[in-house]
Amino acid sequence: MATLQTLKTSKDFQAAKKGKFFRSDSFLLQALKVSNEDVIKIGYTVTKQNGNAVVRNRIKRRLRQIVADVIHDYGKLNWNYVLIGKKKIVTEDFEDLKQEFKTALKIIHK
Repeated sequence: MATLQTLKTSKDFQAAKKGKFFRSDSFLLQALKVSNEDVIKIGYTVTKQNGNAVVRNRIKRRLRQIVADVIHDYGKLNWNYVLIGKKKIVTEDFEDLKQEFKTALKIIHK
């Protein structure tokens, strides 16, 4: 099972912008292959446009749970992922969100 770490630095988030991306109705996934680490790193971003702190935290919690359920089967080592949440994620069915994330990872790694 791959080790999962959280992106912490702004430099890592900015670097992911230069990689591949997948846009869905509920989130935007940015991914960048890095060569020096044997881990999967993931970061989460939710802007103030999505609502107040309660709504933004709910979006981040849903994103974290989706990643926990899916990333070990579809994510790849030496990749950094950034998930940018959208407001629609709060009302979307959880199983549909997981399927969307699986599809996003498959397309990124083609």
